[in-house]
Amino acid sequence: MTMDFVSKSWRTTLTALVAWLLASGGQAANFVTAAPTAPLFGTWQIELSLDRPGGNPFFDVELHFVFTRPDGKEVKAEGFYWGGNTWAGRAYCAQRGAWKWRSVANRPALDGKRGAFEVTPSDLPGKLRLHSDDQRQFASDNGKWFLHVGNTAYRYVTDTEPLWQQYIDEAAQVGFNKIRTWFCRGRHDVGALFTSDRQGLDLAYWNEMERRLVYALEKYPHIQFQLIPYGEDWPELVRYGKGDRAALLVARYAQARFSAFANVQWCIANDSHISPAPGRRNAAPATIDRIGRDMRAREPWGTLLTNHQARTHGYSFVGAPWSDIITLEDRDQVAGAIILQYRELGNHPVVLDEDRYGVYLSPQHDRYFFRRLMWASLLSGGHATYGGLNTFIPYDGPMSLNGIHGFATAVREGRLEDGAADFVHLPRFFAEANLTLVGLRPNDPMGGSDAHSVKVIAGPQTIIAYLQNPDARVPATANVADTPATGRLHLPAGTWRIRWFNPRTGQWHANAERPAIDGGYTREFKSPFAGDAVLLLTLP
Repeated sequence: MTMDFVSKSWRTTLTALVAWLLASGGQAANFVTAAPTAPLFGTWQIELSLDRPGGNPFFDVELHFVFTRPDGKEVKAEGFYWGGNTWAGRAYCAQRGAWKWRSVANRPALDGKRGAFEVTPSDLPGKLRLHSDDQRQFASDNGKWFLHVGNTAYRYVTDTEPLWQQYIDEAAQVGFNKIRTWFCRGRHDVGALFTSDRQGLDLAYWNEMERRLVYALEKYPHIQFQLIPYGEDWPELVRYGKGDRAALLVARYAQARFSAFANVQWCIANDSHISPAPGRRNAAPATIDRIGRDMRAREPWGTLLTNHQARTHGYSFVGAPWSDIITLEDRDQVAGAIILQYRELGNHPVVLDEDRYGVYLSPQHDRYFFRRLMWASLLSGGHATYGGLNTFIPYDGPMSLNGIHGFATAVREGRLEDGAADFVHLPRFFAEANLTLVGLRPNDPMGGSDAHSVKVIAGPQTIIAYLQNPDARVPATANVADTPATGRLHLPAGTWRIRWFNPRTGQWHANAERPAIDGGYTREFKSPFAGDAVLLLTLP
């Protein structure tokens, strides 16, 4: 297959995909090419042609686009080779108004091109940022707080996974809004990204990754993808440290191609031991730091960046200027201890991106464990991610436990416990209470400091307490007790309004007998229903 055919075929496929999405009920494309207008927080693309580039198109052609925003600020973004005689550049449309662009290249046919387009209002949420009022929380570019409900789907963009569309459609239904996915075809191998001689990139593979990201961008623009370009390919990280140009190309090309998408954030690598010593899972700290610095230096659109380490290995880059997120992997963190520890070390969001999984290190009572994990993480001032099937293993059939499958389908067919079934109630709680976690601080001592029983986060006028009500102390085997949850809280002075929320049903239960209570004392609380419970206390 020639590169020219790949490029033409891919553009036809992308055009057809966007047209199909629009016909399915979309109002306007969130990704547009050479159009006179683009939506706010969407992606605008320009394509340029070069018939005889000479040399290697990935390494010898230098192309950048300088975008002038309506506020007059210039943003320089690298262009990328799209196959055949086509190069492209992309803008993340972060401001309304008139935009201009010009190209800068080392080939006359690509250099000095100019144009303009208009960015118009839209309902898109935009890129994910650190919240301006609380750097440990997230917000979208539209200014709204982002309630992180993560999921791991490592092979979502892998071309050999046939059920990717089923997965993302059902992920949206469950309530996931952050998906972790890597570029690997093999678990420890990003070789599929390259041509066989490593003198370029396999564009058919990259095009398929993009097709799946664009599908989600058009249909579910609120869902973020944490892209992991180097996956768990530790030899590739070693090559990067040695300056191998193909290894360096992966991150550079990925940023040029995908950073302008509003639904993308970056994680350098996954599940590594940060150590300078040679070893199968070892990644030299200097190499990860170099990749982070390289990516930050050329990042045009402020896309968030982090790295991921092995279970119980913490996070080694809390103070690194390129790091935006403290990313953790641990086990049985239903008291939020690791989140609380890292909140003290840094001032960025703390995300527990892996704990137990539905079929790997599975808890005995999935639904309770993961509901408990999510609420405990949020009230520890952090964020959590669920894992279901073995998405790090290739798909091997429609009834398997491996690869990418829809959550609801796997549960319905008995291959997976319903560990994420109650996540849809999380946004309902905050929306109906008209609350966010911005500015609230963990305060387990208010609830007696037994965080396995009562988790507390509080502000001057708001207290949220999660009464976990486990029937045993071991998180992996505990189930929720079939009795009303109880707890003691020492309340600040004031008259506190009492509301109860059932995290298993999403229903509110007003405390009719005592709708308010005076603070300044330690008070006993008992939920009006059996099981775990969320207690909301607010001052007028």
